[in-house]
Amino acid sequence: MTSRMRRRRAPMRRREAETVVEQGAPVVEEEEVVPPPPPPPRPLLWPWLLLLLLLVIGGLVALWLLTRDDGNKSASTVVVPNVVRLRQQEAVARVNRKGLVARISTRPSPTPAGIVVAEDPGPGSHVTRRSVVTLTVSAAQTVAVPSVVGMRTAQAIRTLQAKGFQIQTANVVSKKPPGTVLGQSPAAGTRVARGSTVIVRVSRGLVTVPNVVGQSRDDAVQTVRGAGLVPKAFAVPSTQPKGTVVAQTPPAGKRVPGGTPVRLNVSNGQRSSGGPPPPPPPPPPPPPPPPPPPPPPPPASVSVPDVTSLPQAAAQSRLNAAGLKAGVVYVPSDETQGTVVSQSPQANTTQKRGTRIQLNVSLGPTPGEQRAVPDVLGQDPAAARARLQAAGFKVQLLVQQVTARSEVGKIVDEQPGGGKQAPAGSTVVIYVGRA
Repeated sequence: MTSRMRRRRAPMRRREAETVVEQGAPVVEEEEVVPPPPPPPRPLLWPWLLLLLLLVIGGLVALWLLTRDDGNKSASTVVVPNVVRLRQQEAVARVNRKGLVARISTRPSPTPAGIVVAEDPGPGSHVTRRSVVTLTVSAAQTVAVPSVVGMRTAQAIRTLQAKGFQIQTANVVSKKPPGTVLGQSPAAGTRVARGSTVIVRVSRGLVTVPNVVGQSRDDAVQTVRGAGLVPKAFAVPSTQPKGTVVAQTPPAGKRVPGGTPVRLNVSNGQRSSGGPPPPPPPPPPPPPPPPPPPPPPPPASVSVPDVTSLPQAAAQSRLNAAGLKAGVVYVPSDETQGTVVSQSPQANTTQKRGTRIQLNVSLGPTPGEQRAVPDVLGQDPAAARARLQAAGFKVQLLVQQVTARSEVGKIVDEQPGGGKQAPAGSTVVIYVGRA
């Protein structure tokens, strides 16, 4: 088998050997070498780093928007500020600036009056906007007024001073012995701030008119004054030595109120010319009874009433009756529109008469249209009322004491003040001057 295959393959080799290329130059086939493809480009890092940085910044901005409490009206919650140890007025302002509503409560405390000693919710609490924050304010320590009626003046003064009160005395005519305390204001048992003024009404009493007929003018004057009476000397013709008291009115021995005038007829040492000496002049008519003493002056300081939770107009009436003025400021609050949510200075503190008390009045849970209050100062009440009603406001009229005659019968104050914004249909209180 093998030999056959060899025989068959031999002729094929001869044919391959006989193949000759007779024409043209030899063909050289060039193999084109294809270069390898370039490596893929490396990814750029800076776009990804920039994107990451933007994401981080966006997250920080979102966190700040969700947690900030800098007074942004759109924030849903705010952080209660720490106002402990601040004065009430400053504390209320800080709470209001955060979009919260300050409500004042007072309690006696060793801390000076008017200082915030606690707040609820506490500082740092997260609450919804327009929530009420109750500020506990230190009130002046109160003391019960002791009873001094029936005491002598010196004893009454010592008793009141021992309790820390100031004393003001007023003399009144009475049949009681001079120097006897007949009344007091405030009444016994009333609790008022330590250091308040207590008015003590003291009897002037009745005194006995001394007999000064026959005395010299100077001695008689001194005797009458020493008895608590007022001498009035008149020179009259008389045969008595010059300067001698020849008659007196009221007569000696009569009991009269202290301070009553006593007429003294003093001889001028001359007899009237012609005829017999004239009879002594008839005694002058008795002096009219002394006028009733004027009412005691109002105290220089008053206790501030609590007007929170009252309607604005009623609160202003109560302050006016206490001798205080009002200042109205509308604030955001969930309380009913027109309700006083806080006041400054706080209730039960002692303030100078005529002090203006700021009233923070609620705009209501759904504030409506607000309008500018017309300025009506100096106008007569009828014109002021008509102008305010035409602007869409209700009007309440109160009386305020004035000293200038030009202010009598004119509007001397209005609250809310002219130019301020107030809810349409709310009450504007106008004050007319009275002498």
